[in-house]
Amino acid sequence: MERGNVDIEDVKKEMPSKWSCLHSQERFRPKYPDSGVVKYVFRNFNTNKHEKVLDVGCGAGRHLRFLAREGFDAYGIDFSESGIGHAKKQLECEGLNAVCQVATVDKIPYDDNYFDGCLAIGSIYYCTADAIKKAADEIFRVLKPGGKALVVVRSTEDYRFKGGREVEHHTIIGEETDKSKCAASEHGMSLYFFDRKELEELFNKFSKITIDRVIATHENEQYEDNDFFVSLEK
Repeated sequence: MERGNVDIEDVKKEMPSKWSCLHSQERFRPKYPDSGVVKYVFRNFNTNKHEKVLDVGCGAGRHLRFLAREGFDAYGIDFSESGIGHAKKQLECEGLNAVCQVATVDKIPYDDNYFDGCLAIGSIYYCTADAIKKAADEIFRVLKPGGKALVVVRSTEDYRFKGGREVEHHTIIGEETDKSKCAASEHGMSLYFFDRKELEELFNKFSKITIDRVIATHENEQYEDNDFFVSLEK
């Protein structure tokens, strides 16, 4: 891992506009929920109790629509206006009810102990280290006692980190120019990667924490997506 001479502050300022641009494009609006998220939701939440579940960084709303479709009281926040706009439009088209609004993960606009569950799927690793710490505290704050959360982040074993230029601790700027790779959409973005010890410290307020990995390889195992699935209970 080499150190780069990128102006990280300029990159951070450009992140909202980059995400708005991505969410305005059809290819960055996935329709279907991640299978791991589906399993987690059905194992940990109960539709019969009308549990409130918040999608933190809901993007264009694929998991938000899944929650609403399955009968949960679904909520979503994202800092991308185009993402939230698309999520609202799709909810309306499908006749689904959910509350979604533009907001940042480090300032969740809900009261303490409000939600039964939270999801943060591939969202907080686009934040700065300081914002990530605040996001972890915010997720804890808005969950009810006994509430559960699933957080999915990338590990330092991921190919993007191993091949990137570290500009701050565990932070790289995406440099994938091959349009055939999904990482090309992150070109020029700031990305944060985690190790296990860091996650244990980040979520140490929670009464239970379980950390597992999901690994997927591509192109005859030349590239490895390496994600942490972090299950939390307040």
